[in-house]
Amino acid sequence: MKKYILAIITLFICLFMNAQAPNNAWKNKDSRKPFTPELYMKKLNEFVTREAKLTPTESAKFFPMLVEMLGKQFALEKQQREALFKARRNPKMDEDEYEKIIAKVLNTDVEMAKIEQTYYKKFHTVLTWKKVFAVRMALNKFKMEALNQFQPAPTRNNRTFIPQWIPNKRP
Repeated sequence: MKKYILAIITLFICLFMNAQAPNNAWKNKDSRKPFTPELYMKKLNEFVTREAKLTPTESAKFFPMLVEMLGKQFALEKQQREALFKARRNPKMDEDEYEKIIAKVLNTDVEMAKIEQTYYKKFHTVLTWKKVFAVRMALNKFKMEALNQFQPAPTRNNRTFIPQWIPNKRP
């Protein structure tokens, strides 16, 4: 009987030892590498090349065009953010000013879609339409995975986490 108890205790000790965070990682909660645009673009390049199965020559011709497209879109997104922040900073704006901001945001969205449309045609000069589609899917997947790195934990207090702005339909 003592042998069984000793074996169970030893088993629990081993399990608890393995459950500990390696190298005391729990002490450093922010153990992620800092964000840099270069690292982001490197990971994007690797991910899209792998997911879309691009050859090295296709990748070398394609990625300068992608970087150019993303740069133009980023500049437009910056303008859009500035317009939205202007509204947040000034709560005493009248309806005409809000209308102008909404119009600017919508026009920016249209411009971004036009840029994307133009560049996807340029992508076709280097890639087949099938690979252009695969690149599109890979870019969407990369965005989702990048966002998932920064999501809060899925559960809180042993129930599914639902943001406050989503109506709770539980009884």
